[in-house]
Amino acid sequence: MTSAQGTLSIIIPAYNEHEGAAEIVSFYREIRASVPDLEFELVVVDDGSTDGTSDALVELLRPEDRAKVVVFSRNFGAHAAISAGFAHCSGDAALTLSADRQEPLSAVHSFIEEWRSGADLVWGLRAVRSSKGGSNEFFARSFSTTFNAISTVPTYPREGPSHILVSRRVMDVLNAMPEQNRNVLAMAAWTGFDQRRVYFEQLPRPYGESRWTSAKKVKLVLDSIVEFSAVPLTWVLLAGFAMAGLGLVALVAALVMALVGAQGTGLMLVGVVLGAVGVQVVALGVLGQYVSRAGDDARRRPVYIVQDVR
Repeated sequence: MTSAQGTLSIIIPAYNEHEGAAEIVSFYREIRASVPDLEFELVVVDDGSTDGTSDALVELLRPEDRAKVVVFSRNFGAHAAISAGFAHCSGDAALTLSADRQEPLSAVHSFIEEWRSGADLVWGLRAVRSSKGGSNEFFARSFSTTFNAISTVPTYPREGPSHILVSRRVMDVLNAMPEQNRNVLAMAAWTGFDQRRVYFEQLPRPYGESRWTSAKKVKLVLDSIVEFSAVPLTWVLLAGFAMAGLGLVALVAALVMALVGAQGTGLMLVGVVLGAVGVQVVALGVLGQYVSRAGDDARRRPVYIVQDVR
């Protein structure tokens, strides 16, 4: 897109963010005021909140805000919420932001600038994270680096994306993709098109704690790898060949030791058997991850259930 006109949808997943409802609405209005030649639309997806998040938002929003609140019947997860935002928005492009107000206004301007210059997908990358170091940052960087290396989507940033802006044609592709267990950022990367990057300094969370739990992170890792990489299956195959080779060496060694009257062959054989069984169990576990997700897709249940649009 090269025109100065158009509509940008702001997509915000929210789970138990009653405390931050005013911040969400205030920041949206600040964005609108800062880019007067662009139309905006706010789509907040209430991901099964139990604290009255949607009620708080509806009370704060005015008709001139051009906003809607999509309410899920239960908690389906952030990536399902982003998917729902794409499906319910009407913009020429959509930008995801966090409900905890950790993106500066300058980052939003950078996204818009890249979109207006022709980008179909703009990655938002944290040059500086609000939480310095620690296990969370190590986990995020390790996953993104590994996923970039082994997946079928090499455009997925090694640094670990925080948010994305996608054009309407990217959204149309994403809306047609049926994956149940999804990393919507990886799905966006898979579409191709013109992809660019912007970097920003993440702001400290002004209230509360992140709802991005360790269990949700682990599930996202498994979903991402299973959906976009067959490399783990190759690793298991190679491990099987390695164990078979070690087993053959151990058997030859046991035969030699038996011929010279040495002891310990029984222990060696037990080690070989346990190693082989271990590889088989790991192989079954990896295959189970792929099969279970294939079953989810085959059942074709909806990715999310919308209870209300307010």
